[in-house]
Amino acid sequence: MSHAPVLLDIGSGAYAHQAEVDEVKERMGIHHNYFDCWIFGFLENKNFNVDETVAKLRRRADFEREQLAAYNVTDWMMENMRKGIIQMIGNDKAGRVTFYVCTARDKPVAARREESRMNFDMFISYGTRLRPETKRCQITMLINQDKASMISNLDMTLQADIALRIAKFYPGCVDKIYICKMGRLLAAMAKPIFSRLPAIVSDRIIIISDGDIRHGKLLDLFDAEVLPVELGGKNDCNQQGNYDRFATTIRDYFEQLKAAILRGEGVKEWELNCLRSAGYIEEASRIDALKRSIIEPSISLRDQLSIAPHETGRYSPPGTNGTATAQCFTPRSPAYYALDVDDDANLITCGTDSIEMDGLYSPGLIQRNSLTMSRSPLRNLFTDYVNQFTTLESFFRISLTEMHERQWLQIVQWEMQERRTLLLENGLIQGDKLLAGLPSSVLLVAKGFLWLCLMVTSFYFLLGTCFIALLGVVTLINIFFAILVYPYHVFLYGTAFIVVASQFVIFCSRGFDVARSTFQGRVVQAFRAFGAKALAFQLVIYVGCTIAYFVLFCTMAARYDVLTGLQYSLAYGWIVAVCLIFIYHVLFAFGLRRLRKRSYAHGSRQNHAETTLYLFMEVEMDDEQMEQRFPPAEVMLLTMVAVLSVAMGVAFVTGGGFFFLCAAIVAQSVLLLLCATFTIARNVSSSSDIIICGVFYATVFWMSTLFTMSQHGWSGHWGSSLLASLFVMLFFVFTGLVSVYGRWKGAVRRWLFRISWLLLLLHLISCVAVLMVSNYRFGLFVLALAVHLLLCIVRTNEASNKYGVFTISACFTLVLLACCIIGRTSANDVYEGSVSDVFLPNYANRSSTPAAAGRLMLANLAEPPTRTSSMSRGSSVSAQGDTSYAMPPLCLTQFSPTVDVVGMALFTKLGLNRDVAGQDADLARWFPSFKRVPISEEVDSAAMSFDVFREETATVNTTIVTARPGSDLILLIESMAMWIDTYALSFFSFLMPAPYIDRVLPYLAFVQGMVPSRWEASIDKTTSVVRALLTKLRGDHEKVFVVGHGPVGSRAAVIGLRAQDNVHSIVFSGPPVILSKFNLNVTARVMARRMLSVQTMQTVFSTWYLRTASVQIIPCSLGGIQCDRIDATIEELRHLCSG
Repeated sequence: MSHAPVLLDIGSGAYAHQAEVDEVKERMGIHHNYFDCWIFGFLENKNFNVDETVAKLRRRADFEREQLAAYNVTDWMMENMRKGIIQMIGNDKAGRVTFYVCTARDKPVAARREESRMNFDMFISYGTRLRPETKRCQITMLINQDKASMISNLDMTLQADIALRIAKFYPGCVDKIYICKMGRLLAAMAKPIFSRLPAIVSDRIIIISDGDIRHGKLLDLFDAEVLPVELGGKNDCNQQGNYDRFATTIRDYFEQLKAAILRGEGVKEWELNCLRSAGYIEEASRIDALKRSIIEPSISLRDQLSIAPHETGRYSPPGTNGTATAQCFTPRSPAYYALDVDDDANLITCGTDSIEMDGLYSPGLIQRNSLTMSRSPLRNLFTDYVNQFTTLESFFRISLTEMHERQWLQIVQWEMQERRTLLLENGLIQGDKLLAGLPSSVLLVAKGFLWLCLMVTSFYFLLGTCFIALLGVVTLINIFFAILVYPYHVFLYGTAFIVVASQFVIFCSRGFDVARSTFQGRVVQAFRAFGAKALAFQLVIYVGCTIAYFVLFCTMAARYDVLTGLQYSLAYGWIVAVCLIFIYHVLFAFGLRRLRKRSYAHGSRQNHAETTLYLFMEVEMDDEQMEQRFPPAEVMLLTMVAVLSVAMGVAFVTGGGFFFLCAAIVAQSVLLLLCATFTIARNVSSSSDIIICGVFYATVFWMSTLFTMSQHGWSGHWGSSLLASLFVMLFFVFTGLVSVYGRWKGAVRRWLFRISWLLLLLHLISCVAVLMVSNYRFGLFVLALAVHLLLCIVRTNEASNKYGVFTISACFTLVLLACCIIGRTSANDVYEGSVSDVFLPNYANRSSTPAAAGRLMLANLAEPPTRTSSMSRGSSVSAQGDTSYAMPPLCLTQFSPTVDVVGMALFTKLGLNRDVAGQDADLARWFPSFKRVPISEEVDSAAMSFDVFREETATVNTTIVTARPGSDLILLIESMAMWIDTYALSFFSFLMPAPYIDRVLPYLAFVQGMVPSRWEASIDKTTSVVRALLTKLRGDHEKVFVVGHGPVGSRAAVIGLRAQDNVHSIVFSGPPVILSKFNLNVTARVMARRMLSVQTMQTVFSTWYLRTASVQIIPCSLGGIQCDRIDATIEELRHLCSG
């Protein structure tokens, strides 16, 4: 007998996992290698996870005891087997048992599905039994679909249930499924089901067309004597006698199998015992055979025991009638196997206790042995010596043989390792094959160039993924704030939020997949459809893109400068990367498989594949242990985070501080992230996807509750909206928990799963439909994303990964926190009381500037430097009369006869005072010539408050409108969505030329024009009020300024630019106003004349690198958030302009 590993019967790839198989056998208490192939199927099904494999084998043992042992062969089953629907026709060329299935003979009945499942278990148990010639335990199914009707001959529910049954209880046993002569209508219905089967089944389905049969495809797989005549072979197996014999064989086999299971044996143990009793199992090694030859009686003694019954037959043990049956002590007899040669307890030594000896031999046996030995002839001494030397020679010869076999096995293991290395290198981009034939020196340079191209391309893909995450976060934040506009928007835009968030998680996951594969030098999954040419195709794209980027850099660097050239190269690099990732993302939902590949396996995520089968077919769901879905430690962690989120939210709603709001946001985000991560990592059952959806709903509900209840409470429809969303959230969370952790099995669990999923889908569809009615543009956008998302769910591909989930969750949380912090910081600028006694009390008494300087207006700031300096020469000469310090042009600017840039900063400070009495006191001390102008029409003070001050002189009339944050913190936080995209883009603005920022920003914030927002409605309303207030203030002698600080100041600047042409805007430490985003209908030159933005160098809440022509930078030595305060800006301007 050959002592080659049993796993080599399957193939060298299986033998590479011998260590895992041995570990499983050790855990299961199996001390031989006859079950290696059987165990390998379970191990492969669990992705070679030993713990899960052991658990699956134990579930298989439970299946044998609980289900197989309860089967009975009914008359209907025997009649069905005699129809010839399935029969065994021999072995294929690989040595697998072949079952031939004729679908046209089957007349399935829904009421008989359970008996059909039982019949299938009997068939596959018989076909995968241990056989003397091989232990691979695999079969091949050859299915003939000729003349099969989709209605009368096919039960797709039963077929899907059988496929899932194979994956659950017979993994790897059905090695190949060849489907022949399938009609077009049947193929159209069957192929989608094949693609949704578990990978261990769908990978093995191969459709053989009529053309393949004519070209002898099946003859390459089967011998002509085995292949049926209908499929091009010579086997005339369609005979009633064959059907009857097969039915009888299956019945007899199963009756013996059932009896063995009822005795407590396992299926495979019983099959092994049958082979051993039939003499097909040899010793584990030749050393064992030698040890048995030493222990067993000699030939002569055996002859003495077996011959001459006339000598020994007269002896009869006590209690008999003087007759005895002669026993044949052969190596196969049960008496021979009563001794275990590997057990030292069976070896008799000088120290053996007489009591043990008495236990080993009964008195009758000792008496008979003594009688037999007394009758045996004397042994020849020379013959004994010859036998001893022969035994020693056999021992050393067998030892050398086994040493040779161990060396051979070691060589095989080395070969397997080399094959794994070569297989791994086939997916690596190393250039050894593509650049074969080049000189060694040139080859080294070429490899270095390829490595450089990979690094550059992976860097661009990473940048592209970052921009995708930026786009997703900006889109999500606008959708989230749209939930807060009106009651019941939590359903419409909450659903949209879930769909868009899922889409961008998948989008980012594809970007990370491409970037990681490129960095590691592997073939990207998207290119694997090109088969062997994928490597070359990917390298051509990467090398071409790298050369194009380098040429672009050289061109722009020669035309402008090196920094501009680098920016253009980076900009086009990440834009191309985003386009490629987008194409991959769109096509991913439709599946990426190799061209002309017959298999219908597309991916790895089994639970999504099974979802559609469980929804539409009466298939049994996998009843795994609860610990395999979510361990108690993970459940406890999720529970603690959820309780923390609820506690922090309740504390904020009941009057707690701003900290509790931030803590609740972070805790809820962590809860969602952990739930999704645990589910993806453990690859739990499809029911757990309902829990993820429930957690999504819980997140949307709880966040909307925090923002709406603290603002509106239970007034109006807001209370009923919160109650409705609470009911929906609890319903989906409860149904998800029941579906996953419920103890029900069979039809009850299946219908719970269906109800949960169908209600979830119905809710999503109804919300999207209503959204299309109320907001058709955004509704169509969400509908397209939802269709693509459903395609990703029903496919077998792994749609998302942990990197995409973490990126979107973390970035959205940070952006939402940024909105809260910036809004809170702006609200903290508002104060009460008079401050002019301690803050620049003598500003009104400062030295006057010449009259010429008094006529210098803001409109002159945007002129060329020579003109500006000439117009302000009088003031600069006067200023230089007392000091040699040259003031910057900003300090030489007079906005009115009594107001300079420091005065404008003081007006900004004055506008932040919500105490009218304090305002009047400070106004009288700082600007005695200005008077308050009453506002006839009330402005929405919840979002922004205005104060108007006016100075009238003989030469010019000056009106200054000051802005301050409103009283509603939540509305102020929501209005930060107006600038958050600008803040976020500023971090990446150095990756592109300055003109490109104006072009990219509208695309980044494209969703703002599609969803409702309260800040945009407030801007429109406030603009109309300001326009009505300033309608009469026109003419050459009228100057109007709108001033503000921070994001609220930039918002006021937008209102001023929209109001009328003679309004100028001045902002201190505010985000820049981008023309393309707000549709101001002014040019960049006009905006430079009408707007001034003063920023400190160490500002935190301003943007980095993102500058416009209106921005003026002043120094600040305080650092951090202190430079953003208006008090620090006033002090810096005072020191800067005082010389």
